[in-house]
Amino acid sequence: MIRCILSLLLILLLPSPSPAAGFDFSPYAEMLNNYLSINRQIHNIPVNTIDYARMDLEQSPKGSTWRRMLADLARFNPTSIADRNQRMAFWINVYNIAAIKTILDHWPVDSIRSSKIHWFGYPWKQEIILIGGRQYSLYQIEFEQLVEGFRDLRVHLGINCASASCVDLLPEPFSGEKLDDQLQFQGERLAGQWKKGLAINRETGVVKVSKVFDYDKEHFDRWAGGAVNFLLPYTSAEDRAFLQDGEFELEYLDYDWTVNDSGQASQ
Repeated sequence: MIRCILSLLLILLLPSPSPAAGFDFSPYAEMLNNYLSINRQIHNIPVNTIDYARMDLEQSPKGSTWRRMLADLARFNPTSIADRNQRMAFWINVYNIAAIKTILDHWPVDSIRSSKIHWFGYPWKQEIILIGGRQYSLYQIEFEQLVEGFRDLRVHLGINCASASCVDLLPEPFSGEKLDDQLQFQGERLAGQWKKGLAINRETGVVKVSKVFDYDKEHFDRWAGGAVNFLLPYTSAEDRAFLQDGEFELEYLDYDWTVNDSGQASQ
């Protein structure tokens, strides 16, 4: 936990990106600062939460910061971003904004899988956000733009599906300049969260990892040699030695789809 806090302080002290480098996410930064609370808990699961009720009240009207940012994204051409890290950061931010939008567009809901959002509880392929004149679904952003587009599975450490068990929403926008440090911080945070990231039981020889690695098992197995191998750079030296020994049974942690809402959280 101390290592994660020090890493976050380092990230926040690094220079902020110039808006000229790509899309200006300063309105998104402002909203994270205003509505995101870090280190809360939902059902004893550590999570960063959003005050959706207050955000809905303040950002739903036309002309709000949120509405202006969405309008700017609708006009912005992402192919104008030449730098690879800037493009990756752009699409990670877009995914997280789209997930928040999915919740706000149907507020109040208790889960992104609510029947209010999709009658069958599967919102991933619903077009939800307009980018550069094209409508995108969460699935298209995650797999077409990020996973297949960059072939870098660290993108899964950046995207947040507005749920308690998802990788936490970073309290600042991702940027090309900070991307590697930001994703390292996210990986270390997830690997340190035994309720939703990585749980090692040395007595039983059972290792449990987030179901995020199961949901995209094909890519993690093919490109990273599996979930555990992917997580190794983010674990402590002691845990890394145990995992590299390979004498364990792999299972997946339960996944809680409760919306990452501040109203659901405890300190």
